[in-house]
Amino acid sequence: DANLFMRMRRVLVEQASKIEAKQHALAMLTNDPSIENYELFLNLLDDPRLRLPALPLLRRFDNPEIATRVLERLPSWDGDTTSAAMELLVSRSRWADRLLDAIADGHVEKSLLTAYFARQISNLGDPSLNQRLASEWGNVSQSSAELRDEITKTANAYKAAPLWAYEARVGAEHFKKLCAACHQPNQQDRLAPKLEGTGSKGIEYVIENVIDPNAVIGRDFQARLVLTSDGQVVTGLVESESESAITLRTATNSVTINRDDIEEIRVSDNSFMPTGLLETLNERERIELFKYLMSM
Repeated sequence: DANLFMRMRRVLVEQASKIEAKQHALAMLTNDPSIENYELFLNLLDDPRLRLPALPLLRRFDNPEIATRVLERLPSWDGDTTSAAMELLVSRSRWADRLLDAIADGHVEKSLLTAYFARQISNLGDPSLNQRLASEWGNVSQSSAELRDEITKTANAYKAAPLWAYEARVGAEHFKKLCAACHQPNQQDRLAPKLEGTGSKGIEYVIENVIDPNAVIGRDFQARLVLTSDGQVVTGLVESESESAITLRTATNSVTINRDDIEEIRVSDNSFMPTGLLETLNERERIELFKYLMSM
């Protein structure tokens, strides 16, 4: 209903509108792909009450201005907003290239480019981006021999450490940063297996599953890669499907894509959980993380 969408746009721009009305209007406009929403959604980046739901809606517009506006503001954001912004930036090659520029010049912290987002960039299938990612961030994929060696070294370091000097509470903070987006307690539509009781399986089991998540992949946790006709790549788990659309659940939000806009759907050979999660942690932080996981 074009008239309904027009009314919803008016609600969003009117300063007198209550926040609940604006939130409802934005939710309604998720069903409207019109270019008329572009400037409206872009301006919501400066509204702390609405920027989080507005960020994923910008994915549909292939415009370099989006990367510029998001990267200008990214250093001042945190938490879920930062994650949603990163998810947006790694969904298109041009935006991901701009993100790597911002990291290289120090405008954006390199730690924000976690293994999950590095994998998303790799999924774009851009050879020049992958080459740059390998030189500036590291290899997204490792050989089985390299992974086995890393598992052994990490397990030996954990066993040799005086665990009384490491706090699981601190490890919980590392978990929150790296893992909690997918491993959420009481989550109905799970993005990752339950972790309750993990510690009882032993440290080798825990470390192997973190370092080499592709060793055993449950069918429910195989990611889908959706390539759209306008160059967007969306990676996630299937939340729902119909004859007209598919909805994927990413680590930060749900994305619905019309079948008419889909060029290709592939089942990933990799787990939704990326390798390289430990790259941003030093040895002490790794031991703290594993002490927390062992307590679950």
